[in-house]
Amino acid sequence: MTTYETIYPGADDFLVPSYTSIGYQIETKDFGTTLDVRTANQLGELNTKINPGTKVAEVTGVDPSVWESIPEHHLKEMERLTKLTGVSPSVHIPVVEASGIGQDGWNEANRVGAEKQLTSAVLRSHALDPKGNISVTTHSTAQLPEMIPTTGTGKDKKITTFWIVDPRTGKYNVIRPEKRYFPEKGKFEPEKERPFEPEKELEKFNKDMWVNQLSDVNRQANYGEDIVSRLVETKNGMGKQAFNEALKEIQNANIEQIEDPLVKKHTKEIQRVLNHGQIYLRDSYRNMRTLFDMAYENASDEDRKKLDKFAKEVSPHIQEGMENNPEKISQFAEIVEKGLKTLTEISPKMFMPLNDFIIDKSSQTFANVAETAYNKFGKTAPMLNIENPPAGGGLSKAEDLKDLIEESRKKLAENLRKNKGIGKSEAKRISEQMIGATWDVGHINMLRKSGYTEEDIIKQTEIIAPFVKHVHLSDNFGFEHTELPMGMGNVPIKEMMEKLGEKGFEGKKIIEAGNWWQHFSEKGGGNPFKPTIQAFDSPAYAMKAGPSWNTTSGLGTYYSGHGTVNPAIHHSVFQAGFTTLPAELGGPTGGDQSRFSGTPNQ
Repeated sequence: MTTYETIYPGADDFLVPSYTSIGYQIETKDFGTTLDVRTANQLGELNTKINPGTKVAEVTGVDPSVWESIPEHHLKEMERLTKLTGVSPSVHIPVVEASGIGQDGWNEANRVGAEKQLTSAVLRSHALDPKGNISVTTHSTAQLPEMIPTTGTGKDKKITTFWIVDPRTGKYNVIRPEKRYFPEKGKFEPEKERPFEPEKELEKFNKDMWVNQLSDVNRQANYGEDIVSRLVETKNGMGKQAFNEALKEIQNANIEQIEDPLVKKHTKEIQRVLNHGQIYLRDSYRNMRTLFDMAYENASDEDRKKLDKFAKEVSPHIQEGMENNPEKISQFAEIVEKGLKTLTEISPKMFMPLNDFIIDKSSQTFANVAETAYNKFGKTAPMLNIENPPAGGGLSKAEDLKDLIEESRKKLAENLRKNKGIGKSEAKRISEQMIGATWDVGHINMLRKSGYTEEDIIKQTEIIAPFVKHVHLSDNFGFEHTELPMGMGNVPIKEMMEKLGEKGFEGKKIIEAGNWWQHFSEKGGGNPFKPTIQAFDSPAYAMKAGPSWNTTSGLGTYYSGHGTVNPAIHHSVFQAGFTTLPAELGGPTGGDQSRFSGTPNQ
């Protein structure tokens, strides 16, 4: 069955139902449609999708391999086609993990690779609209799960897990709620369930990890020093010089020159044990040095002062290879002892919330991408809009997306001031223009499966509204990532659009109806553009007067087709003929005579 549609009787899908208005009106010209995400032939897709009359089209390359398969000259041809037809383009570039985190943890090489990939996509997108700030969308995260998943809201809100990461190694871990019975603050209430407090649990986790590592180093140092001390009978009452000379004598004893077999065997055994003890001491020193580096990188200002004091005190005594020199063993052991004492006095943050870490690294990527685009194209640089992925994905909630955008703008403004010499206020203005949000109303509605109510979904839109520059329209029932035209599920789109409107949103509204194309378009459903303009009660004419497309639903489907030539219904509904005019202005005359010839009308 053909999917071309008509407003005239005789349409091939006349019995397709119309969809009830959602109570919020948007003009037809303000809607756009996405092109087929599965194909690199976006040029062919564009030619097909603009036939119904849409004035906005989103070129789509969500899959990196599909995007890389779009020929360069196709982008230029699409620019010519949109310019010729008056269509405004936007782009959905590949979804890649901007933070650089993967299954094996985080590393900088992955982040740089993601930055280069996103930069290439943004720069290529400029070809579609060289004279304007084309809207370019990518997701905040790619296949990354939510890092602080919750169930319920308000008083019923519960955190189910809490992901953390070691910034130095990029390795992540997870803290899960556990029942706590040990008394705190002078109270013992085993019958009362304590709420899971991620910040406290992370602090406890860090302290436990730090104490365990210090204990390991201390154990190595004590064991090694004890072995060495026992070999020279005792260190107590023995001066440092005498102790070192005794060690040196043992270490330098020439086994081959000893004639007595028992003495030779005994001396060889002593040297073996001494080497064994020195190995423990060397390991303790190396591990202490590693812990110092780890602590220094993540230290607070107060803790760093303590570390600085220790470093200045011992640095004159540190020599290359000292851990292998028997003459320096006592001095070497003292450095380890002082280091452990200093490290015990501080509490470094070895692990941090993964959510915060991802925001920090991803914002660095997005800021650098935007800076490169601005350096190349200036005032016509594309706008980078970061989209919330389906609920349950990383940085999918409004609060997290807001934090990511704010941090990306902050880093971009810093880059522009530092690298371009741009003033503070101008850098801030540019960053706010170039980085914003694409708000997918269907994605956020999926929070319902975590216990969010309709009011909670609307509140999410209110939080992100000041940052939204682009909207993706798809409906669902809150549980699966389905993409239906608006009005077919339970997305509270009327209230959401009102919240966006309060903040002055005037960006593109893109229909993402993948499930409609998959299940209905070839079965009489036609283009998802039609049910969308019906649902939004879009006016049929630019003057915004009646009728709307919702009131014409009984006449067949939308745009194209032939049907009856100049049907009377066309004039009565759309008031576009002479039949409603008075006779003196050209309307019909009484009787059956023609006003011109006087002969009967035929």
